[in-house]
This record gives sequence, structure tokens and C-alpha cells, in this order.
Amino acid sequence: MDAPAVTPYFGLRKTWLDPGPGIALVQAHYTWSDPGAAPDWADAEQVVLAPEDGPLRAAVLEVPRLAGDFQLHHFFFVVGADDRAASPVFTEDIVSTEVTCTDATGDLTAAGLVWSSDGAPPNYTSTVMDGLPFETLGDAPGEGSLYEFVRAQPLPHVFRGRVWGVRGTSIRYALHLIRHGRPDPAQDGESWDDNGGRGWVVAL
Repeated sequence: MDAPAVTPYFGLRKTWLDPGPGIALVQAHYTWSDPGAAPDWADAEQVVLAPEDGPLRAAVLEVPRLAGDFQLHHFFFVVGADDRAASPVFTEDIVSTEVTCTDATGDLTAAGLVWSSDGAPPNYTSTVMDGLPFETLGDAPGEGSLYEFVRAQPLPHVFRGRVWGVRGTSIRYALHLIRHGRPDPAQDGESWDDNGGRGWVVAL
């Protein structure tokens, strides 16, 4: 299994149920704002919902991974055979929470989180280990030096990352466990821990 690409957005799935036959197109229009602020639709994003089973349509919104809480606003624009109409605007609180991975043996060089909400495609978060003198792996030294930096930290090693979603929902995640930069490259490797196929769940 390959890790999904890391982006400044996360995927949030939205669905629409056609009220009857003759619906030609459904678009989701969405934007975000600070908590309590009115939405600005001037630069809103748009996505077409794809038909799924029967009258069900779905699309994945690309929502930013912001540092603080914010609000997502969206509505549906529906094109029928004889008319066009817009749904009411829906507003949801978007929040994040921290997820940790604890390595009691010092075996890991890095860890990642693969996570999703409401059946959306998986998102990926690269974690940061407590005690390292750099904040992201992009600022890290080469693999051999990274291994030595990690091994020099007292146990247990704690890796921290964040996941995002709608307040009151749950996120299901799995751990991407990385072992790179060892003196013997044959001992390098990556594995996945998904709790026996069940994953782990964290509430937002």
C-alpha cells in the first residue's frame, strides 16, 4: 500500500439525493470562513456530484487544513429538465485533533497517519516526533543522520500529527510505520498498522 500524497487540503465527502427523475446536473458550491463570519461566495469552489447508486450523487470537497477551527459553507445547485434551483446554505464547524503514535522501542524513524471521514478518499498526515531539532521531515538531515537523531532521543518516542473533519463526527485512521536510514539498509522498511483491519477511531 502506498501512502496518499500530502496536500494542504483534506477530502470531505458530500452527498445529494435526487428528489425525482429529470435531474441533469448537481453542483456543490463551497467556501470557508472564520467562526461566525458570513461566507464570501466571490471565490467559492465548485464541484460536480457524480451519480452513484440510484438517485444518490456524491463529490469530495477539498477543504483546507487550517491551524485553527473554521466554518465550511456549502449549497447545492440543481439543474433539472425545466428549471434550476439552489438548496439552502449548510454551515458546519471544521475542527482538528491531535493523534499520537508511541514507539516504545525506538525502532521507527518516522510515522504517518492515513485517515478519512465519512467514506471520503484517504488523507495523509506526516507526524513530527517529540524532541527532534527540526519541525518537519522536509527540514531533516539525510536518512543516516536522521536515524542517529531519532536514536539519540530518550524512549518512548512519541510522534504527533493532526486530522481534520466536521465537529461531532469521527475519523478512522491507520498508522504508516517507517524505518529508514539504518546502518544496514537491508533492515530498512515500511509497514502499516490498521488495528487488525478495524483501524482506530477518534472523535472530533
